[in-house]
Amino acid sequence: MTGNTPNQRPIISLGMSPADLAVEFAGAIAIVLAVLPIVQFWAVLPDRIPIHFGFSGQPDGWGDRVTIWIMPAVAAIIFVVLTAVSRYPHTFNYPVRITEENARRQYLLARSLLVWLKAEVCWLFAFVVRQQILVALGNAQRFSMGLLLGIIVLIFATVGLYLFKAYSAR
Repeated sequence: MTGNTPNQRPIISLGMSPADLAVEFAGAIAIVLAVLPIVQFWAVLPDRIPIHFGFSGQPDGWGDRVTIWIMPAVAAIIFVVLTAVSRYPHTFNYPVRITEENARRQYLLARSLLVWLKAEVCWLFAFVVRQQILVALGNAQRFSMGLLLGIIVLIFATVGLYLFKAYSAR
């Protein structure tokens, strides 16, 4: 039996499931879909765009239109970093003790969590870019807080489901 510290855990080579590959692809698509509208509407975007929205969804902060590139850039960085990190599941912190018997299942669950969170965050950022463009061009008056809250609830639900499965598979 191995301990709970990363240097005592088994190192296992894990393949990607078709579901995880599909979610990876969906996350990459989200980054592309965050960049495409920026490129498409760049010429007509005003010099100042909304960069912050209050609880009501009304813009309450404005910035140079170049700042719209921050969201896709951060999404791409998150995507790359989490992809790299997911290759080393034996180094993660786990809510349960890792043993020889449960290591493979726990590693697969943890990597799947990262894959899903990565995709969800990338879609969240793509949504924010879309909303910024809609408001900047006057096609919407406010940020869609309902959809934003839905995505945030989805992220928390993903973590909750992971914790349930991790404890069930200990």
